[in-house]
Amino acid sequence: MRYTTLPMLVGISLAAISCTDRSSPVAPAFDAEARTSKVTTPGTGPWARVVEGETGPGSLYALYIPTQWNGDAIYYAHGIRPPLDDITLNDQDNFFQVRDALGALGYAFAYSSFSENGLAVKDGAQRTHQLRGLLNSELDAPPQRSYLAGYSLGALSALELGERFPGQYDGVLAMCGMIGGTPLELQYIGDVRALFDAYYPGALDGSPISPGTPLTQDQMKAVVIAAITPKPTDPLATVKMFAIASTAQTPLAFVPNWTPRVPGTGIETSLAFETMVTSLIAALYYQNLGIPDVLGRTHGHSPYDNQPRTYTMGTPAVPSPTLIPLVQGMIAGSNTAVTRYDITTDALNYLERNYVPTGNLRIPVVSVHNFWDYLVPFFHEPAFATIAADAGASSMLLQRTVQNYGHCNFETPVVVSSFQTLVNWVTTGVKPAS
Repeated sequence: MRYTTLPMLVGISLAAISCTDRSSPVAPAFDAEARTSKVTTPGTGPWARVVEGETGPGSLYALYIPTQWNGDAIYYAHGIRPPLDDITLNDQDNFFQVRDALGALGYAFAYSSFSENGLAVKDGAQRTHQLRGLLNSELDAPPQRSYLAGYSLGALSALELGERFPGQYDGVLAMCGMIGGTPLELQYIGDVRALFDAYYPGALDGSPISPGTPLTQDQMKAVVIAAITPKPTDPLATVKMFAIASTAQTPLAFVPNWTPRVPGTGIETSLAFETMVTSLIAALYYQNLGIPDVLGRTHGHSPYDNQPRTYTMGTPAVPSPTLIPLVQGMIAGSNTAVTRYDITTDALNYLERNYVPTGNLRIPVVSVHNFWDYLVPFFHEPAFATIAADAGASSMLLQRTVQNYGHCNFETPVVVSSFQTLVNWVTTGVKPAS
């Protein structure tokens, strides 16, 4: 195999972690007279008017009233945003195009910036729930049906509202969501970082539970490429990445096509290699960017635990079966080489409150996930399916898999079709076959 160059055809979504205190996401009261807002009338598109304003501690909102309202409303929760970014209503994950497509079908549409960034599951649920009163004040009549929709972190906030307030919402569309719960996502990110440190000691400063030097995406990309490039002192550097991806606890998403894009070149130009490296960079960047915020929210207490963990062989992620014995040996050895960390009880409780779904579904939930999601791995789907089954609510869950690589990069028709599936289920009472 050749590893002369490592071209990166990557586009990593910014992701960060932040936590807030967890309590029931009751909609904060708002003063209709005190809140400030502006109303505009778009010259084109499906909207009769748009109302934008601010409510709560810095939370922005936008209400889109369609020209031909069908009587239903959608409350949307956005995905995770870096904790130090400005609070805005900016587009994310092709969401504006989806909003307008659903507006053309007659749905009123409401969304919020939240009042904080990062892993703001609680705040996301509160601000999204608050949209009900804001939208009702702008409509001629209360919506006949109210739907929740969310991407990534917002999918978890939307799911939480659906579980807590089934009498106020009719259905949930969860896309690319952390629906297996926050602890599951943080465990994955922590395990990737812990194994990376074990295989490539000194490549990154900090640790899974302590801040390192803040790195940009390009800087993290450079660190990873340097680490996985074979060198005289580490001829198996690339195989170590295959070992991380082959570990059951850290299944780096990759499209399993090892054929070189350019004949005669090495596997480093293959789709499999490129997507695997992208997934590794995404997990490490996510951890580097977010761990300071996590520690700030958990009062400096460890939010990660691999003390009892035994790393095992999962699905082999190798270009040739001949590498499997070598990778198996590396994974077995990682259990001795990896540094062990303990989570504190209060930090674990904090993460569970922010949020692990109960699975007690009393309204229809449709979840949609890329099979090769580099940021919120697909394993969230079977994890949530188990939670719902244990709660006796499998009949209220429909899960769809998109054979695609990326995070929340769904084409608009996929989102619209998934939402229409949810609407048909709600209106007919018949769960779709798929």
